[in-house]
Amino acid sequence: MEAEGRATVYVNKFVAWCHCWKRGCGAGKLSSAGLGGEGRKWNSVSASASGRWRVRTGTLYLGPEDKAAINGWLQDLSNRGIEELFLCFKYTEEDKRRRIPKSLFACSSLKRLDATNGVFPRATEAAAASLARLKEINLSDVKISEDSLHSLLSQCPVLERLTVNFMGKFDRLHLRSGSLKVLSSTGNFEELFIDDAPNLEYLLGRFMHQRKVHIKVVHAPKLEFLACLGMSNTIDIGETSFTEELIHVKTLIPNIKTLSVKLSHDEQGYMEEGYVEWLMQLLKLCPRLETLYIKSSSWSRACDTASGSWETQRSVPCIDNHLGKVVIEVYRGHEWQRDMAKFLHGRSRFLKTMEFHCMDDGNGTREGFGKPPSEEWVKEQKELLCLDSQAARDTRFLFFKRQLVDNHHEICHDEWYQSNYYRDLYDV
Repeated sequence: MEAEGRATVYVNKFVAWCHCWKRGCGAGKLSSAGLGGEGRKWNSVSASASGRWRVRTGTLYLGPEDKAAINGWLQDLSNRGIEELFLCFKYTEEDKRRRIPKSLFACSSLKRLDATNGVFPRATEAAAASLARLKEINLSDVKISEDSLHSLLSQCPVLERLTVNFMGKFDRLHLRSGSLKVLSSTGNFEELFIDDAPNLEYLLGRFMHQRKVHIKVVHAPKLEFLACLGMSNTIDIGETSFTEELIHVKTLIPNIKTLSVKLSHDEQGYMEEGYVEWLMQLLKLCPRLETLYIKSSSWSRACDTASGSWETQRSVPCIDNHLGKVVIEVYRGHEWQRDMAKFLHGRSRFLKTMEFHCMDDGNGTREGFGKPPSEEWVKEQKELLCLDSQAARDTRFLFFKRQLVDNHHEICHDEWYQSNYYRDLYDV
């Protein structure tokens, strides 16, 4: 039986692929000769009884000078049972996006594929079927056709995680996958059609709220995380419909636990008319919601006055029975923000944490805009919010010296990010 082994292979302008196995090294060291005479070594490689070694993880950093060699490297990696492949193409003005060769489809042992700054080869269903073992695909700034992406989704039966960021715009992302659990995208499409995704749990469309994406969900019974929805999105979920003219809630999404929304301003800087009703109907759609992220524009001209009233709103099931955390991603001390925070806090029986990620408007000056507000400003806001009332005794109110980072949902599980998340708190 061929021994299990791992290697990380770095290939850049100094290093060419080598086929030299140094025997008698115990666990083994793989050595390569460099184009410039420089050698590289990688540890933790095991040989088979015949002296053949396997490469489990390969990272290729590729410049323009490697164009002719990449096809051979991929073929060689496929012969050695590559399971995790990371392709990073160097950006140049002359060759902005490099084509990934079709020999990628020979890597039938792949379980994870990451690629940056390239052009994905045309994937027919037959070609995509050769990558049937893939469990994770991460494409960033990689142009891929609509047909090729759909072929991967249909022909990779164990695919669990798909990330496609800045992949070029196309009309529709049609999702039919029995295995996919996580879909993350920058929303470069006109329509997201979740036709049949019985195991989908996490859906992140980082810029969907900006691109007026039409979101249609037919079957995603396990969906727990949904971000980022905006008032510009048309949303169809079963018999529920959110459009600019009509909001009709009938079909619920009972398993949603985390929701992220973006509230919009009009051209004059005022909140869009109907934002209160829109948010409340969206919360009605998610009766078991536990965590709510609310973002508004950090645009410097955003005005304090907002149409709509929270006083006339009735509570909804998630606020009454489940909501435990509210995060206001850009808190500027506007009256409408305070009114919203008071409503959510006053109606929720289970609220444990409210986060206010503060941002200074700079009193109209460019120099002060976006900087952390003073501690005196935060103390004043806390008083205006009436957060020291008897009803607030079980809720933690956290004021941060920065707005929430744009890619929070993508990196929130990172250990370094988690360890540094609370370092910029105000002591008030």
